[in-house]
Amino acid sequence: MRLTKKGTGTETKTIRVFFAIFPNKFVQKQLANQAEILEPICGGRKVRTQNFHLTLLFLGDVSTHHAKTLLQTMKIISAKKFDLSLDRICYWKRNQIIYIQAKQFPNELFFLVDSLKIALSEAGFFFDKYTYKPHVTLIRKATQPAEINLNTPIKWHVNEWSLIQSKQTSSGIDYVPLSQRCLE
Repeated sequence: MRLTKKGTGTETKTIRVFFAIFPNKFVQKQLANQAEILEPICGGRKVRTQNFHLTLLFLGDVSTHHAKTLLQTMKIISAKKFDLSLDRICYWKRNQIIYIQAKQFPNELFFLVDSLKIALSEAGFFFDKYTYKPHVTLIRKATQPAEINLNTPIKWHVNEWSLIQSKQTSSGIDYVPLSQRCLE
């Protein structure tokens, strides 16, 4: 998308970006099965299987020349691998989403997010200061709530994280990986 600064006649190209972790194909399939079960109960529309993710930090529109700084910032962050056990399906009324989360998240996840926030703040980036609430959205525009504790949690081994560009297309949103980093 191109933005024009009023009165300057200059254009700045921006991209919409966020940091996230994406599940492997096996976990994607399990998440898709949950969404398939929930859609007729909750209404709304399922998230496309390839778009399931857990956001680490959303930045929004960033100028393309600042994207290079994001890539460099990723290189200085060191964090450990961790496992997620997704076992609670919940409803977020304000955002009209059905999502899955863990009853308890590992400290390594919060360390990664905090490290990212600190490094990006030091690099001059701004982002929302909301309390971090990790979740994976399964259904958008839900019309009915769901609160379910899963008997069998979805186990997800996390060993990498990514910088993602969110692109609007005629068929919906596409997430384009710009860079990935392995966890130790």
